[in-house]
Amino acid sequence: MESRDALIFFVNGKKVEVGSPNPETTLLQYLRQTLYLTGTKSACGQGACGACTVMISSYDVTNKSITHVSANACLVPLCYLHGRAVTTVEGVGSSQTGLHGVQKGMIESQGFQCGFCTPGMVMTMYTLLRNNPTAAKEQMERVLEGNLCRCTGYRPIVDAFVEAKKNCPCGLGLCQQTTETPVSTVESTYQKDSSSQDVIFPPELQLTESYHTKNVVFSGDRYTWYRPTSLSEILRLKAEHPDAPVVMGCNSIGYLLRKGKLTSDVIICGTNVRELVVVETTTSGIRVGAGVTMASLEHSLNELLGKTKDPANRCMKAALDVLRWIGVDQIRNTATIGGHVMSHAPNLDLQAFLLAAGAELNFVSEGKEVRLCKMDGDFISNGYGHIGGSEILVSISIPYTSDNEFIVGMKQPHRRGFDYGIVTCGLFVELDTSREAVRGMRLAFGGVDKKPVLALSAAKSSIGKTWSEDLVAAVCGDLITELNNSHYDNSKFRLTLACSFFYKFFLFVQDQLKNVNSSSQYSVTGLPLTTVSGTQVYDVPSDDGNRIVWKPVPNVSSEYVTSGEAQFVDDIPSFQSELCAVPVTSKHAHARIISVDPTHALELPGVVDYINSSDVPGSNRFGEIVPDGTLFAEDEVFCCGQVIGAVLAESRAVGEKAAELVIVTYEKMDTTFTIEEAIEKNEMFDGVHKIDVGDLESIRGTASQCVEGTCSTGVQEHMYLETQSALAVPKLEQHELEVFTSTQILTSTQHILSQFLKIPRNRLTVKIKRVGGGFGGKQGDAVAVAGIAAVGAWKTKRPVRCVWDRTTDVRITGKRHPSKSVYKVYFNDDGKILGLDLKFYINAGYTQDCSPYVVKIGMWFLNGCYNIQNIKSEGYMCKTNLPSNTAFRGFGAPQMMFAIESVLQHVATQLKMAPEQVRQINMVKQGDITASRQIMPDNNMLRCWTECRTDSRYDQRRQEIVTFNSTNRWRKRGIALIPIMFGIGYAPLVANQAGALVLVYLDGSVLLTHGGVEMGQGIHTKMIQVASTELDIPLEKIIISEVSTSTVPNTTESGGSQVADLNAGAVRNACIKIRDRLEPFRKAKPEDTWENWVNAAYQERVSLAATGIFKSREEGYDFDTNTGVHANYYTYGTACTEVEIDCLTGEHQVRRVDIVMDVGKSLNPAIDVGQIEGGFVMGYGLMTMEEIKLTADGRMKASGPLEYKIPCVRNIPREFKVKLLQNSETVKTVYSSKGVGEPPLLLASSVFFALKEAVLAARADFGLTDDYPLKCPATTERIRMACQDKIIDRCQQAETKTSSNLLVTI
Repeated sequence: MESRDALIFFVNGKKVEVGSPNPETTLLQYLRQTLYLTGTKSACGQGACGACTVMISSYDVTNKSITHVSANACLVPLCYLHGRAVTTVEGVGSSQTGLHGVQKGMIESQGFQCGFCTPGMVMTMYTLLRNNPTAAKEQMERVLEGNLCRCTGYRPIVDAFVEAKKNCPCGLGLCQQTTETPVSTVESTYQKDSSSQDVIFPPELQLTESYHTKNVVFSGDRYTWYRPTSLSEILRLKAEHPDAPVVMGCNSIGYLLRKGKLTSDVIICGTNVRELVVVETTTSGIRVGAGVTMASLEHSLNELLGKTKDPANRCMKAALDVLRWIGVDQIRNTATIGGHVMSHAPNLDLQAFLLAAGAELNFVSEGKEVRLCKMDGDFISNGYGHIGGSEILVSISIPYTSDNEFIVGMKQPHRRGFDYGIVTCGLFVELDTSREAVRGMRLAFGGVDKKPVLALSAAKSSIGKTWSEDLVAAVCGDLITELNNSHYDNSKFRLTLACSFFYKFFLFVQDQLKNVNSSSQYSVTGLPLTTVSGTQVYDVPSDDGNRIVWKPVPNVSSEYVTSGEAQFVDDIPSFQSELCAVPVTSKHAHARIISVDPTHALELPGVVDYINSSDVPGSNRFGEIVPDGTLFAEDEVFCCGQVIGAVLAESRAVGEKAAELVIVTYEKMDTTFTIEEAIEKNEMFDGVHKIDVGDLESIRGTASQCVEGTCSTGVQEHMYLETQSALAVPKLEQHELEVFTSTQILTSTQHILSQFLKIPRNRLTVKIKRVGGGFGGKQGDAVAVAGIAAVGAWKTKRPVRCVWDRTTDVRITGKRHPSKSVYKVYFNDDGKILGLDLKFYINAGYTQDCSPYVVKIGMWFLNGCYNIQNIKSEGYMCKTNLPSNTAFRGFGAPQMMFAIESVLQHVATQLKMAPEQVRQINMVKQGDITASRQIMPDNNMLRCWTECRTDSRYDQRRQEIVTFNSTNRWRKRGIALIPIMFGIGYAPLVANQAGALVLVYLDGSVLLTHGGVEMGQGIHTKMIQVASTELDIPLEKIIISEVSTSTVPNTTESGGSQVADLNAGAVRNACIKIRDRLEPFRKAKPEDTWENWVNAAYQERVSLAATGIFKSREEGYDFDTNTGVHANYYTYGTACTEVEIDCLTGEHQVRRVDIVMDVGKSLNPAIDVGQIEGGFVMGYGLMTMEEIKLTADGRMKASGPLEYKIPCVRNIPREFKVKLLQNSETVKTVYSSKGVGEPPLLLASSVFFALKEAVLAARADFGLTDDYPLKCPATTERIRMACQDKIIDRCQQAETKTSSNLLVTI
């Protein structure tokens, strides 16, 4: 081998040659930092979100074929790409050269909102259609499992796929072909007039065999990367470097390199070793090369399945079931079976399956024969220690199954679709010739201990016993004993899953023995899935050309977002002298800082400075309401992740390494994490908010009945795809500073930064083009990031960029407040609620942030949608050692409205009435007065309720579900009908205003700016619609460049669902001024053009610039006296949700959702429907799967989407119907539209209550008719453990070992 080679690959058809490639560099880093292709986004760095998806194309010199696969650029080492071609979103289509069919499909289907995830979505779609232009809808949904979106709810993205198929998506006329055109018939470049185009696989990579057959080596500062091309060469290298890892895929290695976790300085990449990528059949089974990817293995097994008859093919069918739910396409395309088998993870799906299958591993080392190693208990228990250092795994042999042998592989994840199994298993049984008794058994489990477990005792004790229900009971008893350990804190749940899996296996084998398909009573592969479908119903005005508002026009940034040209903060090109700020954070939840020593960090080459509280020129303290937070910790830290200081370095990578070298000495102090702990210790912030309306005391003795209880909601991470980001650029003249920051609160950011730096606000400009998702999370936390960048820039007089990585973002930033409500409700026998006594607690974290308003605004919703005239309530803020919880979509309303719906549900259960009957009896009507003393203006709440109940066929379906549940023991369904009512408006009168600026140029083009931040809610599109309507000019003549404090000062925060209301009024006001100034010129020449009227006005020295101001009401609201006006109006809605649960695993599926929403006369119904769907899906995550746990010392277990699971495309309602209420009564807003950003999230509680109905049906089958207190979120674990049966009884009664890894759920 040569001592050093040049790395050669292609990007978007252009050759890239890197003379000295660094093995630590990932493809994502190279694309963004070297090639400046920023369409590929950095969102998680874990390969778990899909924002960095690219297409990687390879040429097989043996088969003369080209393959295209999607991959996560954040995990792919640059050196892996030698001889390959990469296509990014920029190579698919652009606003200048024309958009591809996939990009057009995204636009036409309104398939994005904030747009940060969109380039990754485009690349996933593009790769599928490049490989299979006629892909079925099921395939479309499957490939999208690897792409997360926090905004849309996914339904329109699936529709975009279908839209893209309507025309030839590749744009080359190649869609009818199943393979890439041979090199001899295509040109190396292809230019066409079509608006879609494909990058052709580079002919050079097809014609130059050495790219694929030559041994190459790449050397960096720390690591050397070898890529051999033969088995003999890889064995020689392994003998020379026995500690070197052998890389076959590129998932783990990229992450390990980036984190500096490799112990060897040599990496051996075997991707081009032909002998390792073969799948072949033998007389006894299948032999799979260790380098075969999961995707290739799945393809090969599907081919072999058609050639292999039963019973031999049973192992193939089972393996395919397992492979289906391992990772996602971006992972399966590059992850190999060898890497999977040799991983030390405790819960990998295929490991357990291969243990059960009796697979053999084939190892070889230089000069020696192949050594066979059985995958058995010895293999696992030895921790792979018996594998020789110079050996490599070359293949895995999987035996065929015989007539009396049966095998399955199962897993139960937190969510279906890209998730590790909580428990995984491989289960095998061999029956005797009579098929009545057990001859042999292998039971393998993952996720029950720190490594996979082969339950040898349970299997051995089963031999010779009759295959019957009695055997199930015996095996479950043995499993409870054998799998019992202290590794997990929820061992009883894991034991329950293991036993439930075996029971499912028993049912499966019983069906196989009867030669029938698997019963609908259970499923070994999860609940059956149908593809997503949906309808959207709304009014669209006639196309008379005079009104652009009220029409479903596409987002004005569509072509830039879908092509990757839309710019976010971290996409701004680097300045010549720019530095990167990386935070140094606390490792303790509460401690006194004894000392901080950055010496070792400052010695690292590339490190320029270290900043802390002493470097802040002005005040180090800040807060949204009370300045009780600090930019940098001073003498004490109050939570894990609190920022102590920051390293300023010439690159992000150097800064991250340096931050780890800063030595902080602590003295630990007592901690409080949960609401319950805070109540017990009386750890509360000052200020108890009270509401006392009516006369609760008078009805305590007169009410027929009273029940009391508690309910709670958990924490929720914002999980916006764009992490907290800021770039501060100093302007030395006049001591100015320009700050680009991903924030929802420009003016507040400007104000607080001016206090940090002790400069007037006119010297500090804060601006933003767009935000990659906010949901409330880009407020106080965004200020802190901007503050670090600003202080660093001020001190060094150099631009400073501060961008949190995902782990930092998750562990530092605030979240939705966990809540607890303790209530006592008084009611009559007919279900009429007379009074409510409620205490409301929220977990505020270590500072108040915006918690006082969260409590107060949450308590506005004390009556929910119901007429409860007598209420007494108190709201408390619990002080804990968590990051300060902050604003989140709904701002206290979801927590309170969930509590009120729980109260209604409790009343219905007590009275044995249908929940919908109790809700309707108590529903508000026109003239009723709310707990915050607002008068209900109309009956639209009842209209939404009635229409949703009718459209969804609620009453008929409820009876159908009763029938279904009576005939299905292990699958249950539930349905719920939930209304919401959300008051739009801020309490302080000063916050109900907005400004705008309109500039008209002599060519007729218009530059518009306003105070609203675009973060996916379509505010810029709506504002351009308003301007277009008022000025009576086409949309295309108007652009919004950015939002800046230098153009529109003193803006109101973008939140509270009234951004469009306020800013539309200001834009309309400014446009009317322009229109009125032009009116004399219109009248003088009515047949003339807009451009001529503008020029005529200019000639007459008429101003073509105008400001606008708007205020939504004249009366404010006083929290202390509970008087005044806080709601400009109400947005109403109702959702009917049907769910199904698997009683044996706790898995659930949302079968159908019907929503009727009153949004007035929508400014853009397509955008508002997207807000409704996206809000509902976000709320669904809150209600079911989003959960954060802490270690005993207060560190968050979650570090990003790899562990913290938000809904993916597989989790959304299978049938999703949204209808906007027609002929809604006019509201006093601009164009009679209503705010819609937050209210739909509250409708998702319908999922929770439907799940509870299903759980109660399962419990009834076991003879339990109590009102089981299902907790929120209704996770897989909580659902399974609520579905009481004999398995749970045995596991609950078992003496389990005390966990050594206790976790705290917040």
